[in-house]
Amino acid sequence: MAKKKKVLFVATVDSHILAFHLPYLELFKQKGWETHVATNGKEKIPFCDHKHTICMERSPFKFNNLKAIKQMKQLLKKEHFDIIHCHTPMGSVVTRLAAKKARKNGTRVIYTAHGFHFYTGAPLINWLLFYPVEWYLAKYTDTLITINHEDYNRAKKKFSKRCHDIQYVPGVGIDPKKFDFKMTKKEKHELRASLGLKDDDFVMIFPARLDKNKNQGFLIKCMPELIRENPKIHLLLPGQDELNGKYQNLAKKLGVEDNVRFLGKRDDVPRLLKISDLAVSSSKREGLPINMLEALESNLPIVALGCRGCNDILSNSINKNDKRMFRNSITQHVTRKKEPHQNINAYELGHVLKTISRIYNKKKTVLHLLSSNRFSGAENVACQIINGLKNEYNFIYCSPNGEIQKKLANDKIEYAPIERMNIGEIKKVLKKYSPDIIHSHDYKASIIASLAANNEMLISHIHQNHPKMRIKNIYSLIFLIVSHNVTKIIWVSEAARTDYAYAEKVTTKSITLNNIIDPKAIAKKSNQGTRQESYDIIYVGRLEYQKNPERFVKIASIITKTGKIKAAIVGSGSEYEIVKKEILANDASNRIKLLGQLDNPYPIIKKSKILIMTSRWEGLPMVALEALSLGTPIIATPTDGLKDIITNGENGYLANSDEEICSHILDAKKTKNHDKLSHGARMAFSRFNNYTEYLHKIRAIYG
Repeated sequence: MAKKKKVLFVATVDSHILAFHLPYLELFKQKGWETHVATNGKEKIPFCDHKHTICMERSPFKFNNLKAIKQMKQLLKKEHFDIIHCHTPMGSVVTRLAAKKARKNGTRVIYTAHGFHFYTGAPLINWLLFYPVEWYLAKYTDTLITINHEDYNRAKKKFSKRCHDIQYVPGVGIDPKKFDFKMTKKEKHELRASLGLKDDDFVMIFPARLDKNKNQGFLIKCMPELIRENPKIHLLLPGQDELNGKYQNLAKKLGVEDNVRFLGKRDDVPRLLKISDLAVSSSKREGLPINMLEALESNLPIVALGCRGCNDILSNSINKNDKRMFRNSITQHVTRKKEPHQNINAYELGHVLKTISRIYNKKKTVLHLLSSNRFSGAENVACQIINGLKNEYNFIYCSPNGEIQKKLANDKIEYAPIERMNIGEIKKVLKKYSPDIIHSHDYKASIIASLAANNEMLISHIHQNHPKMRIKNIYSLIFLIVSHNVTKIIWVSEAARTDYAYAEKVTTKSITLNNIIDPKAIAKKSNQGTRQESYDIIYVGRLEYQKNPERFVKIASIITKTGKIKAAIVGSGSEYEIVKKEILANDASNRIKLLGQLDNPYPIIKKSKILIMTSRWEGLPMVALEALSLGTPIIATPTDGLKDIITNGENGYLANSDEEICSHILDAKKTKNHDKLSHGARMAFSRFNNYTEYLHKIRAIYG
């Protein structure tokens, strides 16, 4: 049974989660996710499976925030989250600093900026304190969500080189159901009366906590002149007082305390809006003001000072601190009937949930990086992974330009060709595609990926057991050094894993994952094509030093002299001419067919009796798996991964000397023995290869 995916919501205080994010927790619960919340409080949160207390403080100057980073690191070490969505300034700072390692292990960190402290017109100290922090942390943010256009445009301009996914979402969503009710005249009268208001009073409302930013003092200072013009005008200020009575004292000083109602924290704001005639706002800055959206949802006109956030909602906001214009706008509304408000569907919860769901469900982008431009074993593995998981991830295949392009085009795999494998070229690709994961194949690609990468999750997939990596030297040491940036090392055979000179240093991040093929696809291709020839022994693979094709020529030259055995070589490579000369030197041109590179070698593998592999070293060769799946026995040198899949006398033979190999060929060619080995090959493959399980393990690594 697959493990539940986990999401963590982080905010400094419980009230932020309770006020804005319960619909999102509910959304994850409905999709079967395990939900976690981390705050500095201990309130019970609906739709939350696990609550964590982290000692975050609102002020960036509190020592507790350093302790909070440590607590968050411990939580992220204990729990693997697929998504972390952090909110509030210090909640996001603590989380992103603590989540650096978690991101490398596949966790996606999303940060919603509910309003940057550095905004147009903000004090210089805000820019000096908060802008550098957000610039730095953008590098450790997978997705940055902004809720107003000023912040979005600034983030795109200033942070896009550090955070590659910057999104605009219109707020946290207004639930229209909260305002879908009617109040009778009697109910309105009773509620007004409970507040000391009469039916013919003109009531303004500004629901917000009482603080310097919300700037209620501006409204209170406007009241004396407004009251002189109309004594029936009143101002409701529901909201928690965070200034210890400062605004109450101001109202008394100006003699307007009878017309200004300080209502404290209320849970009936929708009803208060229903008995009001006008919504007002005096904020100096906003992210995207909920109170204004709620007023529009209640069909109230609004008079507001212009500021970041408010300007997204109103096109006719008033210049900052212009009391005269503000009062005039209010006076116009006193005698005017309510106007139909603008369409606010984009701000309603249903729309916002759909928008943010698309962000949550965004597919990770995986870049497969290979140093070869041909199609061979490692390239085959990369294509198998991409074809098997293409519905779950976005894949890009990157390598030096070459013949691999045809294969990728046939498989409809997006290709990012480069001129050569170096750091500069890879950096260009990373900038263009912004992958979440770099899946590099073999040593060279892994080293370059490590040096070119920014914050991408790095996977190193080692397909061979190279002799240089088995001893302590500069090559094996360099790989050890770069492996510190790698999340997971995939070794295709246990021999490759344990033979690495510094194996004990990378144990915790190593996994042995034998190569796989798609047997159905291989079987289908083996029945296609026009080539019908068959051979007794066949070599299929790159003509390179590692594969030792010259030795195959030597063995084939000896055993084909009887005229009863036919041999062929399928493949190309840097030693093609050497192999050709070796065939001529042994006077074997008529006995050993040099077929070159074939797009579809499977009909020949299927029809041939024995696959010969003379490799000096290997990982876990794909051609061996392909041959077994087609029932073709294998005779090979006892190298690395071949020892894992070939059992003497069951599905082939392992032999060191040419004489042994020749003896096994003659024995395996006999009909009775060949039938037994062919059956054993298919059985070995069925036990060895599980495509579905393999993809499940890769999926777990990607996260």
